Amino acid sequence: MINLTATRTFLCEGERIRLRWWTTQDDQRQRSWPQYPEPCSHLWNIPRSGASSGRLFGGYGTTWIRRAWAIEDRQGTLIGRISLREIDQRSGRARLGISVAAPYVSQGLGSEALRVFLNHFFVELNFTVMVLDVAAFNRRAVRCYERLGFTVMQSDWRRTTAGRCATMLTDPAHAAVQQYFRRDRYGIWVEFYEMELTRVGWEAAMLQREHQITRAGTCTAPALA
Repeated sequence: MINLTATRTFLCEGERIRLRWWTTQDDQRQRSWPQYPEPCSHLWNIPRSGASSGRLFGGYGTTWIRRAWAIEDRQGTLIGRISLREIDQRSGRARLGISVAAPYVSQGLGSEALRVFLNHFFVELNFTVMVLDVAAFNRRAVRCYERLGFTVMQSDWRRTTAGRCATMLTDPAHAAVQQYFRRDRYGIWVEFYEMELTRVGWEAAMLQREHQITRAGTCTAPALA
């Protein structure tokens, strides 16, 4: 039985981070986070259409209540947020949301927080499947999810207005991600991946990670000439 209604303060820890329940005070702190420097970062979270949402969830046993956890560093600074929504008690599925404040990205803190949370998700909360949707052009996030064992199941295109991303579609500096954008007379379309991780996939990914750590620890440096 999946229990997300416990009132006690939950805390699990990694080497550099810890997780606790999200509070209303955290909402105020999150609003003060600086913007991300990446171009078009405001397109990372275009909502899915109602049809897309209904195809995966919304049946008997699904709750639309969102549960959230705060990510803190060891000094107690709020650096991110993890959430679950579309929680399906019957099938043991839920949809992940995660954000890390701009000053703390590219330091492995989000990956560490997600590893800690995934263990809690599959082992202690007894879920069987986690899904998420991510902007395909957010390559840093996609690589992080793939390293943790997530696989791309399908993709969809979401429309937004051209706005300040219009020049990105033709700028050679962004050639590597232009394949994830389309443009027509109605605006710009952004590709999003639907990714999934099962409990079995998570266990396999963690076993592979342990093997990699073990091999790295047994390597010896070559002798100097």
